[in-house]
Amino acid sequence: MSRFPDVVIIVRSKKNFANIGKVRIIGSVFPCRRTLRVGAPVKDAVLCLLQHGFVITEQKNIGVFFRIR
Repeated sequence: MSRFPDVVIIVRSKKNFANIGKVRIIGSVFPCRRTLRVGAPVKDAVLCLLQHGFVITEQKNIGVFFRIR
């Protein structure tokens, strides 16, 4: 039985490129949920996701991260 991957989509804020403007979570983001909120620094969210097994697949003003469980 295969499981679906965890996916996080982060869109940077137009007003402040260093902050999260929108975020969409599909699956589990444990233990990074506290870093994934609108207005929070993108840097903190990205570091947490990468440290917990997520891989970034695209980066411009949109970051798409996934993790296979």
